[in-house]
Order: sequence, then structure tokens, then C-alpha cells
Amino acid sequence: MTNRTVATRVRRAAALAAVLSMLVGALPARGASAVDIQAQALVGGRYEIGGWLAISVTLVNQGAPTDGYLTAETDGGSVRRYVEMPAGARKVIPLYVEPEAFQREVSVSYAEANGTVTTTSEVRVLEQISGHVAIVGDAGGTLRPQVLGSGQGSRPEPLSIGIADIPERPEPLGGLSTIVWAADSTSLTSGQVGSLERWTADGGQLIVIGGADWQTRTAGFTDLLPLTGLESADAPSLASLASFAGQDTAGLEPATVSTGALRDDARAFITDDDGAVLASMRPFSAGQVVFIGTDLAVEAFRAWEGAPALWDRLAPSSAVFDQFFGGAGARDEMHSAMNGALGALPTLQVPPAELLLAVIVGYILLIGPISYLVLRRIDRRELAWVTAPLLIVTFSACSYGIGRSLKGSDVIVNQVAILRTSPTGAALAETFAGVFSPDRSTYHLTVDADALIGALDTSSFDGIPRTTGNVLIEQGRPAHLRDLSIGAFGFAGVQSSGLVEVEPGLVVTWRTNGGERVGTVTNTSDVEIADVAFISSAGGERIGTLAAGASAEFTPPTSNFNGSSASDQVYGFGGFETGTEAQRLVAQRRQVIDALVGYGGWAGIDLGAAVGRGPYVIGWRTDEGPMPVLVDGFSARRHTSTVEVVTVRPSLGVGEVSVRPHTMSVTMTGTEGDVAGGFEAGSVIINDGSATFSIGMPLEASGLEPTSVEILVGPDPSVVLGNAGEFGGFWPEGFTIEVRNVTTGGWTLLGDLNEGSSFRIDDPGSALSATGLIEVRISGRTDPNFGQSGVFVSAAVDGVIDR
Repeated sequence: MTNRTVATRVRRAAALAAVLSMLVGALPARGASAVDIQAQALVGGRYEIGGWLAISVTLVNQGAPTDGYLTAETDGGSVRRYVEMPAGARKVIPLYVEPEAFQREVSVSYAEANGTVTTTSEVRVLEQISGHVAIVGDAGGTLRPQVLGSGQGSRPEPLSIGIADIPERPEPLGGLSTIVWAADSTSLTSGQVGSLERWTADGGQLIVIGGADWQTRTAGFTDLLPLTGLESADAPSLASLASFAGQDTAGLEPATVSTGALRDDARAFITDDDGAVLASMRPFSAGQVVFIGTDLAVEAFRAWEGAPALWDRLAPSSAVFDQFFGGAGARDEMHSAMNGALGALPTLQVPPAELLLAVIVGYILLIGPISYLVLRRIDRRELAWVTAPLLIVTFSACSYGIGRSLKGSDVIVNQVAILRTSPTGAALAETFAGVFSPDRSTYHLTVDADALIGALDTSSFDGIPRTTGNVLIEQGRPAHLRDLSIGAFGFAGVQSSGLVEVEPGLVVTWRTNGGERVGTVTNTSDVEIADVAFISSAGGERIGTLAAGASAEFTPPTSNFNGSSASDQVYGFGGFETGTEAQRLVAQRRQVIDALVGYGGWAGIDLGAAVGRGPYVIGWRTDEGPMPVLVDGFSARRHTSTVEVVTVRPSLGVGEVSVRPHTMSVTMTGTEGDVAGGFEAGSVIINDGSATFSIGMPLEASGLEPTSVEILVGPDPSVVLGNAGEFGGFWPEGFTIEVRNVTTGGWTLLGDLNEGSSFRIDDPGSALSATGLIEVRISGRTDPNFGQSGVFVSAAVDGVIDR
């Protein structure tokens, strides 16, 4: 065979290979597996930083029966579930992951004997810490413009999601503040309803829209709604609804609404001329359920100019409070405090300074002068090349032995279970466990429940050594965390959460005594509950130990001007020693209180509800809780505590009540002249002109007859909530404040802001409308020599609620 023939065949083979590669490249890539995979991130693919993301994965098997692992990959580790796929099966499997901050996609794969199929799901972080609104059932796009057009410029854009976006557990909903429901709720699963109930109990606001389709929209929420016996009412006047928003009814036509009878714990805040309830609210643990009988999801409300103002009152944003009072970073702060609580063990403490000093001095003397003097005495100084390494090894072994004798040789689990109960529905159990290892080793952990488990954020400043690394998480029942690597004398934290059916051990009721709210806590369990306490972001009060069936009264603290933390007020200052078991428990419980409500209050103001930090009544038991974390293959020494947490946001009740500035909604409704800051209350600067603000009372204050109205002004919310009184000087002369007279419609001059920042209204009824609105106008011109200063306004109102 000639060289030319060989070369020709080589060229032909190369050409054929090139054509085949082009054909193969044009075909869709597919593994040998006969399983098809699709993945959808729920809640619109959104997640909060440090929170959980739910992914719904659909598997369809078009081949022979098989089984394998469904896995989702994140930068922090892998999450997987074992899934069996019979021939022809179609299964929808949930996965829950903790994405890294600003992660944009999550890879999901199903690996079985015949191959692996992979897909990705796009995700996006909820950049703003709070104020997120999700709208379910806005197919016509009528609700979103209403919420988006709100005057509160700090509110993030609302999310439009579907019924399938609601997960069957509450953790992935944690980044939402409000859910507006205008969809058919009959298709909700029991798991989805339970998820929404638990999310609401933890502080969410569920707004259900009625109207002509009220039967299907409300069917899934019958036990939550503030009304019973719902029925249709034909074409009532909408004047009262427009008045509630401070607007007129231009462009609104009467339409069918849904109404009913109020529950005992509910309150109507919009009624028509005949007394029919058009809008009502009901407190639900830390959150609330609002029912709007009018169908806002219609074109008429989309075009109504008053719709944004209405939504500002229905779902006020707390972004201003987050900015000034630390709403951002609450999760990191909680993890840091829980790391400290888990580290409250003598074994984990740094050795005494005297011992460390003795070890260092002994090492220096042994390796230096002592070794030299001994070798010189025997005249063998050249042996230093041999004795020095031997001394180093010997001393290291002795140091390790000393450390092991101090730290012990047992694997230790220090566990704190936080049990968040509510009067109805399932409780949320959060178990935090710290694992101490005497040796460098890898551990596998198990929770015998359908729990979400993961490694705890290890950022901390307590000096405890920790090791981080990727872990493998197996979800389902039981849940496993595998490959947790811990160094010698090291420590690692894990957390798990899940819904459990438990009866509350602590039940709290309220009564009004001379305008003051008094609480009664009762131990309804059959065991003693220790260190029962009221805690909030402003402070705390120790109630004491309650025997089974015992009760005790408490009054929430009304002032805490030194800014001391709730843990300080419950246990006193200091108390961080862990030498004895009693000291260890106090130190741990202090850290848990700090994790729940923060490290300190601000001027005695309880901002917990605004920034998601209480208030709570808590009590302690020494049992393991409903979801203990176990170390596989080790008989670990265990220290366990369970704290029951009851959200006790006291409602205003009836009789004499006080409404403080931090519970008001504040919106800038208009400007004239040169005013900077857009429509974002809290960052408004008046250069030469005026700004008009609408101050709205909370929904539960409906029907209040005012006895005192005080307008408070400051350059930012911190000054307003601190109530600087008559102190002025934040603005130059000529800055004036006026309040609208609700009877005449005119403006009444209150005074000059240069002279004071607190203005009491002589006739309270002239400033507060029947729907709970106060309008304030601030005018002035900035002095170039004075500099610019922001404007924030709110109010303090006292009054009487008859019902």
C-alpha cells in the first residue's frame, strides 16, 4: 500500500469523524437514564439571605423501574433525597436548600443506575431585609400596580406568584412580610394551609381579598378569617373604604362585597353606612389576618388614585425601622448568640491563663537553658541536634495530654431546643446543637423527623475553635447531616427546624387595668417550667418558676431608658461564668434571650413587632425537645434544654389605650416646591417648599375616640421614637408645622420647628379622622448657613376603644 493511499484514507476518516461530531453536537444532550427531570424554585425563586429556598422537582420515568438520589448542589454543601421511580411513574419531590448570598442558580440532578439527569433552577435573593409583599392570584395584573404605586418608596417591588409557589412548610416564606391572596384557595393542600398558618403565627400578615368570588378565595382559610358566616352584599357604598385611605370615590362603582359576623377577637376597621363589615382584621399570634370584602383585584381599583394610599395602610412597610434600628442582620445576630449559648460548657472554655503561662515558661526553660546546662555538664553539647527534636515531641505530647485531661475524652452535645408554640396549628421546633470533639474526626448526625438540618453559621467572637466545610444533607424522615468534620478539641454547630404537633405548655391572656395591659401566664403542662419571663427588644421581666397548673401575672415594662438588654433585666448584669452547672444554665439562657430579641433596647421602645423580634413569654425545661440531634455511632455526653417561646404581642383591647409612634404607618402624600427624598418617609429634605404626611393608626385601633393627640417631629425616626419633647434646633427658623382639621378641612398652625419637636393638639378630635388618619404639613426654606436636615413625623395617641 502506497503512502498516498494511506494518506487518502486518513483524510477520509478524519472528514467522516468531523461530520459525525457535528451531527452528535446538534442532538440534545441526554444521559442513559430514562428519567426526565424538571425543577422549579418556589416563592417566585426568591429567598432571604441565610434562609431556606424550596425547590419542587418533577421526575417522570419513561423506562424500567429504578431508584436513586435526587440532589441539589449549593456552595455550602449538597442536599439529597432517596427516590424510587417505578415504570411510568411521575413524582413531585420537594428539596430545601440554603443558598449562598446572591446565588443565581441551583443545580439539581437525579442519579440512578442507568445514568444521571441534571437541570438548573434560577433563583434570586430578596435584597431588602423586609417589607416584601407576595400577591397570589393576580392573573389580570390589577393588584401589583396598586401595591407598587404606593407612596412608600422604600418598599421593594411586590412578587406575583401562583398557588404552586406556596411550599408545604413555612421556612421558605420567611423573607415575606405580607401575602395578598386573591386566588382559588380550594386547591391548597393541607400542608400549604399549615405552612401559611405557621408563617402568619410567626409574624406574617395574610390579606385575603373577597368580592364576588369570595367562596373560592376564602375556602382554605375558614378558621383564620376574622369573620364567620360569610355572605354576599349587593352594591354597598364604597365611600367608607375611600375615606379610610383619605381619598374620594371618584371612579369607583358599587359592586358585590362579602361580609359576615366578627369573631370575638377580631375588629372591623371599615364598615358601610348600614354597619356591614367591609374590612376586618384578626390578630393571630405574632401576625394578623386581614379580610377585605371588596374585590380590589378588579380594573376599577387599578385605575383608582386612592389605591396606593389604601395599601399603605393595609400593609405598611417597616423598612424605615430596619434602617435605623437594626432589622437587617437579625439572623446573623441570632446565630452569633446561639453559638455563644452552645459554647456555654466548661469543657469548651479557654484554659486558665495561669496554666497557659506555666506551659509557655516551662517550654522555654526546657528547650533553652535547662537543655543547655545538662548537655554542658555531661560535655555532650553536640547532642542538641538530637535532644531538641525529642524535647519538642515530648513536650507536645505532654501538652496534648494536659489538654485532653482538661477537656475530657467524650464527644459532647450541647443542645438547645426553641419551641415556638401558638394557640392553634403546629408548633415550629428549632433545635440548635453544638458538637465538641476530643479528636479530629468526621461525624454523622440524625434527627428522627422530617426536619431541615444544616451546619450553623460559625461566625462568632467567643474564641471557640470551629471547622467549616461542605456537608451532605439527606432530607426526609429521618433527616441526616453527614461528613461534619471537626478538629481535635474542636466544636461545630448545627441547626434543624420542623413542624411538630404539641400542646402549648404556656398560655397567655390579657386584660386592661386602668389603661395598662396586664398579662397572665399559665403553665398548662404537667411539669414544672423554670425561669418564665417576658422579653422584648426593649427589655424584660422575670416572672419566676411555675409549677404545673400555676399562673402568674406580669406587666410589660413601659420604660428602659438605659438601653439594657432583656437578658440583663431578667438575670441581672454579669452572669457569664460557667464554672458550676447553675452558672452554665444562666449564661446559656442569657445568650438565648439575646438571640431571640437582640442585645439591647432603644430608649425603652419595643420595636420587636416592627423588626421581627418579639415580644415573647418564655419558659425553660431540661428535656431534649421534640427533635433532638443525635450523633451516629457515639454514646455522646448530652446537655439539653428546651425553651418554649410564646409570641405575646398584646392587642390594644378595649377601654383606655395608648398608641405609640412606632406602630403608626407614615406616608408622604404630596409636596410643593423643592423637596428631596421622593416619597420615602424618613429621608425627606425640604429645601424650599412643603411636604404633606399622612399618619395612619394601626388597624386594631379602629374606633378609637382620642383623648390626647401629640405630633412628634425629628430629622429621623430615632429622634421621633425617643420623643425629644420641646427640644428644637434641628431646623432653622421659619420651618413650620400644621395639622389638618378633619371637620373644616383647613390647616391649623402648630408652631415653629426651631422651637420644639413635640406638639400637643388642643382638640384631639379635630386632628384624628374617624378612619384613623392624621395629616401633617411641614413647610420651610433651608438656610445655607444652617445646613440640611431630614424630616420624619409620627404621632402618639391616647384614647378609648368601646369594643
